Amino acid sequence: MPSHRFDSPVHSSVRSTPSSTHQARPAHAQTHHTAALKQARSDVSLKKIRDPRLLQQAEVDKRLKALHRRARWLDSRFSCFCGMLRFGVESLVGLIPVIGDFAGVFLAVTYMNTIRRRFDVPPSIVSQMTINIAIDFCVGLVPILGDLVDTIFKANMRNYALVENYVVQQRKAAAAQDLEAGHGNGGGVQEPRPGYFPDVPLHFNAKTAAKTAIMGRH
Repeated sequence: MPSHRFDSPVHSSVRSTPSSTHQARPAHAQTHHTAALKQARSDVSLKKIRDPRLLQQAEVDKRLKALHRRARWLDSRFSCFCGMLRFGVESLVGLIPVIGDFAGVFLAVTYMNTIRRRFDVPPSIVSQMTINIAIDFCVGLVPILGDLVDTIFKANMRNYALVENYVVQQRKAAAAQDLEAGHGNGGGVQEPRPGYFPDVPLHFNAKTAAKTAIMGRH
């Protein structure tokens, strides 16, 4: 004899009620989640832009400040003789015989690659940065005197000067093109402020750099 199952109204209402774990997400939570996803995607796409002419001024300043801060740690973070001579982590590492020189090259090359990831610099500037690193390495091989000259030479600060000067020139060129095309005031393109670049002047030359390194101007 077939059995008939009768469900009470109470049981039916319990089964028909959706579980709290499957309730729809509130509208404000969905909006916040969507905004967070869009922000994350925009951050990723922004990092892929390396042409300084296509970046907003705030992003240019942010990248240059980070590069300068790292170069300063490598070449002129510390001082001695009442601030008359400035040196960095690379100079301290270079005091280790042989190994220190190769470690310094590794730090300098890593910094150069970081520059290339931040800005799309041309091969001519990459060649100049490579030459600075090579000079820094060869001079550092000379015992004692080489370490002192290496501290004054400051290859990483020189390389930063190269990239900042390049970025400034590219920004100026982009602003001039916008003005010629009639796009207002150059599309908001401005020259990066040099206030965060105290150790080596923007228009770099070896004589001024040596004076800066010895006197510890910052």
